[in-house]
Amino acid sequence: MPGLEFEFDWQVAEGIEGPELSATWASLVIRVNRSVLTRVVDHSNSKVRECIHVPLYPLAEWLATNWWCLLHESADRSGAAESSFRERHALGASREGYLYPDLQVVSLDTGTHLTWKNARLLWSRLESLEREGWEWIDKEEFRRSCASLVESVVARLSSEGVTDTLLQEEWQAIRDADADEQRFCQTAAALGWDPYSIDQDALAAVFRIEEALGGAVFEEALPILNTGNLEIELAAIERALRVGKAKTMPLDRITSIRDDVVREVREGSHQRPLEVGYALARAIRSRLGLDGTPLRSWRNLGQALGEPRIEEGGVTRSRAFNGAGLLEGVVTSDEDGLPGFAFRPGGNQSCRFRFCRGLAELLLSPEPDALVTSSRSSRQQRSRAFAAEFLAPSTALEERRPRGILNEDDIGGLASEFGVSPWVIEHQVANHGIAQIRGGAANPLFQTLPWAAAAGPV
Repeated sequence: MPGLEFEFDWQVAEGIEGPELSATWASLVIRVNRSVLTRVVDHSNSKVRECIHVPLYPLAEWLATNWWCLLHESADRSGAAESSFRERHALGASREGYLYPDLQVVSLDTGTHLTWKNARLLWSRLESLEREGWEWIDKEEFRRSCASLVESVVARLSSEGVTDTLLQEEWQAIRDADADEQRFCQTAAALGWDPYSIDQDALAAVFRIEEALGGAVFEEALPILNTGNLEIELAAIERALRVGKAKTMPLDRITSIRDDVVREVREGSHQRPLEVGYALARAIRSRLGLDGTPLRSWRNLGQALGEPRIEEGGVTRSRAFNGAGLLEGVVTSDEDGLPGFAFRPGGNQSCRFRFCRGLAELLLSPEPDALVTSSRSSRQQRSRAFAAEFLAPSTALEERRPRGILNEDDIGGLASEFGVSPWVIEHQVANHGIAQIRGGAANPLFQTLPWAAAAGPV
């Protein structure tokens, strides 16, 4: 993944008021991969340069005061249009009159999404030349780059005799946080709360979540919880898990080959979540002798997995999910280790797709409980890719494509044959490069899958 780079040289400040500003005046270059976010044209002389001259204190303070949210709050919970979200995630909201790039930062799972657009301050002679762009970078790489910048600014303040600033206080608190404090800060920030300025109700909510949920369920629940409806959503998750435990099925045919198949996939060269999901689906299909056979109905799916309860349409669809808007299903096990599933009510196509997403969790999750959600985390990407490839294998679609360009009728025909919705076919056709789709793929769910974006259509 590309990285984020801050290049700067300290400069002598002339006529700059404020000790923290004059002490940290510098020439600054910000690069993301091949994009130079600080590349500007000076309209006073029509010259182009890659650096801007600004104090680094406001940038470092913004990073420090929003540190936990920048690393742990995703766009899934509140949406980037919310003004308070923008204040936490958009550098442009904290420019203080300086031409910092209009950069927005949102982290998810192990990646950080950087987006930027053209910036020009009305009273400035400078205009950014980087019109707009985006990159996904490794979150740890992002953390290291930002921490290095903040450390440099803090050291500069100390060397210049500037003390007791908000930046220094915030950064010291971050550096001093032990493991328990870090977990608390991460949980609070994931919910959109400043962990250092949190009221009693929010404090109690954080402890309630940590007490109620654990392991993978805790990690996957955080991006989908709505803080305005927290108790109801937590209760819905707990209720759905209980329903799943009460409705188990052996699934001996698939659990008997689980270890061998998972080992085969993990020993492969698959790194991205999409690749893991695809590889797992192909391996399971191969072991079950399915080749490109469509699994267009519950009966076909039950026969393939050797489970009569599936064949009879016995997969649980429960109203227990009411109240948790982004929760789609749960995968769990009872005291005897038998797998159990429960899903949000819906049509046969959507429920079979959710069930197959649950199969991916059953196969790959080391823990007894897992969630199927609408979030964009790596686990959810992986399960979507598995379900798409398991129900509509790319090799079978390749064999059936009637021409190089597919129209709406072609997509509908393939969807009917494989018993999936048209957007699953669109996803498979686009992501596997099977054919072009007339008018482009209208595929909002899969367009949110981040890691594959740089490598091809998503």
